[in-house]
Amino acid sequence: MVIGKNLCMVIGLVLSLFLAFSLMSCATTDQIKKLEEMAQQASQDAKEAKALAQDCSQQANQADTAAVRAENAADAAAASAQKAEEMANKAEAIFNQQMKK
Repeated sequence: MVIGKNLCMVIGLVLSLFLAFSLMSCATTDQIKKLEEMAQQASQDAKEAKALAQDCSQQANQADTAAVRAENAADAAAASAQKAEEMANKAEAIFNQQMKK
C-alpha cells in the first residue's frame, strides 16, 4: 500500500511538473496578439520606408536632370558670351578703321 501511495504521489508530482512546465513555456493569447501587432507594424513601417526610398530616388533623378539642364544652359551662356565678345571686337575694329579715315 505504501508503494502504491508513493507511486501515486510520484505520478501526480510528475504530471504536476509537466503541466506547470507546459503552461509556463507556452505563449499566452495576449502575447501572440502583441507579436502579431508588432509584426504588422514592422511590415507597415517597411512599406512606408520603401515608398520614401522610391520618392527619394525619383527626386534624385529629377535633380540629376535639372543639373544636366543647368550645365547645358551654362555652356550656352558661355558660347553666347564668347560670340558677344567676338562681335564687340569686330565693332571696335570697324570703329577704329572709321576713325583713321
